[in-house]
Amino acid sequence: MQQPYTGLAQIYDQLLSGVDYEEWADYLEDIFRKFQVHPLEKIVDLACGTGNSTLPWAQRGFTVWGVDISPEMLQWAREKAKQQALEIAFFQEDLREMRLALDADAAVLYQDGLNYMLTHEELERALRSIYLTLRPGGYFVFNLNEVEKLPASQQPQTAMLEEENMVLVWESQFKPESKTWAIALTAFLRAENGLYRMFKEEHQERSYTRDELEPLLVKTGWAVQACYRAFTFENPGPADRNIFYVLQKQGEPSCTWR
Repeated sequence: MQQPYTGLAQIYDQLLSGVDYEEWADYLEDIFRKFQVHPLEKIVDLACGTGNSTLPWAQRGFTVWGVDISPEMLQWAREKAKQQALEIAFFQEDLREMRLALDADAAVLYQDGLNYMLTHEELERALRSIYLTLRPGGYFVFNLNEVEKLPASQQPQTAMLEEENMVLVWESQFKPESKTWAIALTAFLRAENGLYRMFKEEHQERSYTRDELEPLLVKTGWAVQACYRAFTFENPGPADRNIFYVLQKQGEPSCTWR
């Protein structure tokens, strides 16, 4: 079994072709305006993948850095930036171990990046290392996926996707005892010679409630400024699965939810 996104990097953009990354950047800029983030010149894009979420910031005139754990994903990201003549520095880093003193004004993280932290300890380590990338008073905006609200069974389920150049087969399962959703992916990618190459990857996401998250945020020096249903400025409801959080780096811990 390969590390996540080792093989998937080749088809990642194809699988997420329906995602509007410009809309994501628009939404976060609305958040930054709402909270009057100033200065707002330097942004670090965490778990940036193949760079689709990073490029819009550079195109809008920001100084932006991209960070991802996968060298294969970063290879695609660097090539895209080169093709568009954009000056973006990309770093291969584990969110739990970053030591990047970038002094950024804001950090952003999409696509459930923190859900990949499978224990409270891992999540705490990630929150501490992200803290170090920001200037005092800087903002961190991210989403969390409440995976228990996915239409996923506690029994393993198998599905398949067949395209012209690939066949994907995956088994998924929600595990309530660990609050994790796991997917084991087997992919067959068509090569230029007409033969298929196979790879296997496993991905896991863990759910965190606000009650679980709050003590870790207090402990690691963050203040929660807002919590929204995805792509809105509305409070999350019981059925909402994709939740955006707006945090601010504090000199002293705060435990107030606003």
